[in-house]
Amino acid sequence: MNFKELEERAVKFRDERLWKKYHTPKNLAISIAVEVGELLEHFQWGTNEGILEKVKNPEIKEEIGDEIADIIIYLTLLAHELGIDLDEAVERKLKKNEEKYPAKEIRLQEIVEELGGEIIEVGKEVRSVKQVTKLLGVKPEQVVKSLVFITEKEPILVIVDGKSKASLEKLAKYFRKVRMASKEEVEKITGYKVGEVPPVGVSIRTVIDKEVLEKEIVIAGGGRIDRLIKIKPEKIVEFQKAEVLDIAE
Repeated sequence: MNFKELEERAVKFRDERLWKKYHTPKNLAISIAVEVGELLEHFQWGTNEGILEKVKNPEIKEEIGDEIADIIIYLTLLAHELGIDLDEAVERKLKKNEEKYPAKEIRLQEIVEELGGEIIEVGKEVRSVKQVTKLLGVKPEQVVKSLVFITEKEPILVIVDGKSKASLEKLAKYFRKVRMASKEEVEKITGYKVGEVPPVGVSIRTVIDKEVLEKEIVIAGGGRIDRLIKIKPEKIVEFQKAEVLDIAE
């Protein structure tokens, strides 16, 4: 049943009982608030664990379902009285939310926060290690680069500090044939452009140079050219299940 079908059924139910005179926008809005209050009574003072245990009782689950249904019915009737197409309104709002909260950015932000890191809003484009050191007053070795390479079998994320380069010779010892990914390949593989790639939240095999682990905190790409990440290197290893290797020169 879509919103249009629900609306037709709710209006038919109402009109058959001559209740339209009571269903002014004001009364419907108040009714929604009342029903929400009744729904909240089921959750008041309870813990999340207790509530989830509570709804295992079929009778309580049905009661909660009834309250939610009442809210939806009143919302549908209110939209009807105001001439709002709920299918269109919901679709429009979902698109607005997707634009306001881009999944890639929000997901990375959640990952970084869960790992105890920090998103740094720079406010301008940062495209080099030199810019980062000047902007934040840190040393090049405190900055890390997240680079994408292509091996015979798979793409890999290679993390080295800002004063070093990823050594093709050393990488070849572990992966045989290896080359740096093109700009197009980087974006296709990671979803990020060159210079934006973060050290976490990238779903490919990851290797990190052993010297990076000697730092307490590192600064890395933040998923946007005007964002950076501040994070403990061991958290990168933990989240990415990264291999710690000697790969820098």
